[in-house]
Amino acid sequence: MKRGWACLATLTLVLTACGQGADSQGDQERIRVALGDIESVETLNLMIALERVRERGIEVELTELADEDLANQAVVGGQADIGLGAPYGLIQGSEAPLRIICQMQTLRFFPVVDKAAYPDWQALDGEEFTVHSRGSSTEAMANIVEQTEGIEFGEISFVPGAEVRATALLRGNVKATVLDIPNKNFVMDEAPGQFHLLSFPDTGASDEVLFGNTEWLQQNEESVQVLLEEILTVARSINEDPSFVTEERERLDLLSDLPPELEGELLPYYEQASEEDLFTQDCGGREAATADFEFYVNAGQLDGEPGDLAVEDFWYLDPLEQAVSTVESGS
Repeated sequence: MKRGWACLATLTLVLTACGQGADSQGDQERIRVALGDIESVETLNLMIALERVRERGIEVELTELADEDLANQAVVGGQADIGLGAPYGLIQGSEAPLRIICQMQTLRFFPVVDKAAYPDWQALDGEEFTVHSRGSSTEAMANIVEQTEGIEFGEISFVPGAEVRATALLRGNVKATVLDIPNKNFVMDEAPGQFHLLSFPDTGASDEVLFGNTEWLQQNEESVQVLLEEILTVARSINEDPSFVTEERERLDLLSDLPPELEGELLPYYEQASEEDLFTQDCGGREAATADFEFYVNAGQLDGEPGDLAVEDFWYLDPLEQAVSTVESGS
């Protein structure tokens, strides 16, 4: 089904390039969001923010795509206004008219591998390693591992969705992958002693950021500011009291089809996320950009020296600064 949707999305992008896409003029009452992932425990904070944007009178259209690359293409092609992913390489490599507006969360992924097959990174030299998607932060992590450990994976496989990778790991379809907090906890609980975690260097870089077409962002600053205000409010509420997520999930009737085995991971995930400052209080801004430059240059997804890269070439900070000011003033 996802493969078919990916083909449909690509066809739609082609039609847009031929002049049959959506109007490029600003739409103050609608935000089209492309999610290069599936709705899940780790995206619930974003789902809550989007529902709160709807409550403020702005229509939100959310489209789930097979991977982050398709979400990037959707924004570039005008099929979406806002995307969620890691578009640094795309912005630099294609000079696409994209700018980042918010760091959704910092990198907190865990390499989870079959303990018997791979006691350490060296045992994975020449072996298959599975990540989320091409151009994602998980692929960047794999690239850094190859550099720091002096190994070369035999193949990098792409399997979108941490839940999907966790299930594949438990079924033996993959033996080494990268998982987020809730799915790492789920796998370790389901098969105690079968898997273990390999080390990965700490980083303050972004896992995923929100980004949009520059022209649309400039034409729709009011809507963008509302979106950022709700993202900031949700992040600060989680850091203050993680149970905010479960209360808002119930109030807004979100993730009603969450598998029972992951239900118990929801609150612990956001409790751990709060403890580890997974969600920034200010969407990251310049500090996040600096950490991202270092990480993605080292990962080979950005060219140049980190100190030579300009924040404004990748980020659009005006609506973020205004949103932070509004939230902090309580108005």
